[in-house]
Amino acid sequence: MEELHLTWRADIDALQFAAGNGGQCFIHRLALRRLLGPRPSPEECLTFARQNAAALLAAARRKIEASETPAQRNFHLNSRQVRRGLS
Repeated sequence: MEELHLTWRADIDALQFAAGNGGQCFIHRLALRRLLGPRPSPEECLTFARQNAAALLAAARRKIEASETPAQRNFHLNSRQVRRGLS
């Protein structure tokens, strides 16, 4: 499994990781609420992301492959896209 270098960005309240398109992928804590409950801490979000790294990377790649984000661009995943990656 490819390692996902996760960072918590307190300034934007989101997870960040390299997306594979030369840009960064972000998952806002509000999106993670749908998966983790009403008030997930940054630590809970990071733990969830580490445990589901392959699914998050798959969701990011699926969005890139669907040409929804150009090369070298940053983008966000919403809770629906993350859930699809988990299935």
